[in-house]
Amino acid sequence: MLFAFKRYDIKVLLLLFLTIAETLCCTYVLRSPIDAEIVAIIYFLSGLAIGILPLLPQKTQSIEPAEAKTPIAINRWLIPSGFILIGGFFIVQAITIIYTMPIDVIAADMLPQIQVMCQRLINGEKIYAPIMEIWNGKQPPYMPLMWLPFTFAQWAGIDIRFTTIVFFLLGFYFTYKMLPKNYAGNPMIVIVTFISLFMLLNFLMLKDKITFGRTEEGIVIAYYLFLAFALMSKKPILIGIAIACCLMSRFSLFFWVPMYLIYVFVYESRKQAYTITAVIAIIIFFVFLLPFGFKQPEYFLNIPADYHVGVDNAWRYNDDENGKYYQKFLGYARYFDISQIKLLHDLQIIVAAILPFLMLGIYRLINKRILLNTAFFGICTLKIVLVFFYNMIEVPYFYLFFVSTFFSYAILFAYMRQRNTVALIA
Repeated sequence: MLFAFKRYDIKVLLLLFLTIAETLCCTYVLRSPIDAEIVAIIYFLSGLAIGILPLLPQKTQSIEPAEAKTPIAINRWLIPSGFILIGGFFIVQAITIIYTMPIDVIAADMLPQIQVMCQRLINGEKIYAPIMEIWNGKQPPYMPLMWLPFTFAQWAGIDIRFTTIVFFLLGFYFTYKMLPKNYAGNPMIVIVTFISLFMLLNFLMLKDKITFGRTEEGIVIAYYLFLAFALMSKKPILIGIAIACCLMSRFSLFFWVPMYLIYVFVYESRKQAYTITAVIAIIIFFVFLLPFGFKQPEYFLNIPADYHVGVDNAWRYNDDENGKYYQKFLGYARYFDISQIKLLHDLQIIVAAILPFLMLGIYRLINKRILLNTAFFGICTLKIVLVFFYNMIEVPYFYLFFVSTFFSYAILFAYMRQRNTVALIA
């Protein structure tokens, strides 16, 4: 039967189930009457499993040509059609959000800060200086590649959120490129995957609206989708560019980068490790250090202290009588009170620093015995790092978690591609 599942589909189905569970936990289920603590735990465990499953050894399970012919024919039009429909839905709804939700510093100060930084660049003014028109002197906290992409829109006089639309669509395109053109798996897998992805975007476009209406998070999502594509393509220049983009937007992969470079150097190719390192260094030098870092080193050294002030203010503003607030959010801030913010931050940094090298050590110990799926080492270890980083964040705003969730779809698509290749070659 056409829609009967085969052994070939089992691991993909399991990964799809985990991705759906993670998606539901950070969207509709979190807003349901279900205990938020249970939802947060399931979200964490689902994300962790998504990072582990593709690393498990592959078994060769071939597909007979006759069995593959019809699913491939269906999927050849189903996959691009699904992406076009979802992409069109996103464009329409994102534009609607832009025209119905004006940028408002009272509602959220992220985009107004970015507007000021871009305008300062256009005017030739000092960019990293207190923004007096926002909270009587807000220190701009953003690294260059978080705000620089918005400069053209600011210069052109159009809503800077159109930049987010363009970047997110580029990230979406990279996920599309990760799927095979001749996917021989059950078409129901493709259909359910698109339904899940649509439900995620439907929540963001119609239920939540904050992520694309009030924040710059769409650009961060795009950077990480680009990095996922680069890691699976094994092209060192692309990997270097993507890592640099992520490093100069968010610090969540800061400790993962040296571990990954060591892995490439030892287990893959020294030349590739050198190339990736050189590309990262060149971009950081010319985009960050030369125009900003060398001129104001003290400013960037003080960013952690400014961040702590912001975190402390967020807790105090939202505090309840028990010294806790984030009980209905994802993450593990729920287990800490206002007096333990520094402890949570310290734990996050310790875990972020140790975890990547712990995974590299585990890989070294067990790989010869188990023969892990090494093609996914980079993307899966990064997923695990993201899971821990965001679940241990001190102020667990909803929109922050969508970076890790979208990254799961990149892993799913890459895994579908690899399973497909193995089955057709066998």
